[in-house]
Amino acid sequence: MQTTSMLQRNICTQHRAFGQSPGKLSADCGSKRARCPARLTVNAVAKEQDTTRKTPVDYLRDAAKASVGAMLAATMTLTTPLAYAAPFDTGTGMAPTGNLRSSDGSAYKLDKLGIPATHVRAGIGARKDYTDKDIVDFLCNTECIEGRFDTMGVQGKDFKADLLGPNSKPSKGLRKANLSPRTKALLEEVALSEQGHALYTRQAGSTIPCPYVDYDKGFNAVFARAYGLKDGETIAKLFGSDWDPYVNDATFALSMVFLEELGATGNKGLALLHVNPVLADGTAGLATSATAFAAIERSILFDLKDEIVPPTNETVAQVFARLSAYRDSMDGPQLDDQGLLNKDPRFITVPDSFVNNIPTDIRGLTYSRTPLMNLNILMLGAKDGKGGFFPEGIAGRINTPEGFDNLASGLDDWEGKQEAKQMPASEAENDGPILPEGPPGNLIPKVVPGQNSLTQELIPQGPPVNENYKTRGY
Repeated sequence: MQTTSMLQRNICTQHRAFGQSPGKLSADCGSKRARCPARLTVNAVAKEQDTTRKTPVDYLRDAAKASVGAMLAATMTLTTPLAYAAPFDTGTGMAPTGNLRSSDGSAYKLDKLGIPATHVRAGIGARKDYTDKDIVDFLCNTECIEGRFDTMGVQGKDFKADLLGPNSKPSKGLRKANLSPRTKALLEEVALSEQGHALYTRQAGSTIPCPYVDYDKGFNAVFARAYGLKDGETIAKLFGSDWDPYVNDATFALSMVFLEELGATGNKGLALLHVNPVLADGTAGLATSATAFAAIERSILFDLKDEIVPPTNETVAQVFARLSAYRDSMDGPQLDDQGLLNKDPRFITVPDSFVNNIPTDIRGLTYSRTPLMNLNILMLGAKDGKGGFFPEGIAGRINTPEGFDNLASGLDDWEGKQEAKQMPASEAENDGPILPEGPPGNLIPKVVPGQNSLTQELIPQGPPVNENYKTRGY
């Protein structure tokens, strides 16, 4: 049975979900004199409980009525002229850092969750004063680059006009891939779902056009970096021909998963930046489906792991290791990318086969990236936002990788001695860039907590550092 104080907390949480900012919530629902609809409703319930003897069922019924009453009152508040607009203007600029203490007053063991904590701090540091609308527009850009590549490669078609948006330019380098029937069948579901992801961004309010993408230039620039080539050196000069994503199952799946896993990690990172809970739930759905589709693509590549990939003269597993190392090198020093095979016991490692369909930490937690990290990878570090896949840049306010490796404070009290404050992200103290050494979460130690709790019982194969392609199942 809930106490009055517990009801108060729950209803104030619901009040927040309907548009009240944390600062306003504290003033309206925390003061005894404030005329907060939630407080008035709870006080009415409490008074009735004091004068009338009731059964436990009666208390539950009253609690439900109080919650519904507060939700209706909050909904009515949204319809008034002075209300917070929904869904995009609600709580603009807030950085939800959360509470560092559990309900019984003890500390959360965040020091054992180093990489997730780093992702959250990086996300808050990247958020600046972005609104939910800005985040949805960014999603539109990334879902367009993924979805159009997948759709043309698998079906030989481009997006329909309502997904492309107004005044969208034709992209360069889109062609139908030469796929086996089995691979085509598996990847056609992915392509259709990526169209659905783009549809979500349109239904969520994005009106920007799909960006102009140069897939030929983008993929060849990425592979040049992955093979350690210097500026001006090309894959064609190294191997005799350019990287062509559409040659066969292996080349297409490698190219597809390169983009897919940026979507999976990027969407997971974006979910925690949303203020509006409906949009947060939707973006989390994008992340989970993208992770599943990346696993399908990895599974296809695992079956082909020993095949030679043209024009590289290296196996699928070796090429994948290089792509993984490139992505990891462009988003800061934290280790949040893995190859097709994994022999590092600090992560989930399957004995004998070393199959790695879903990159995770030792707890099976998938990784996150901020939008700025993904832009740094896709734009090859172009500070002005024009490079790599996006020679003309992208629309929307989140359009350059500037600050991709910044961290925000607010999660440093590992012992839980105080509550983390919610504040405008623009006012949050910035700790500067992610450094190779420093607070917990920046780098993975040689042995991670819980490593020996799993049944993998593996001996490290060479240096237990996932820092370059040679230690990623190459």
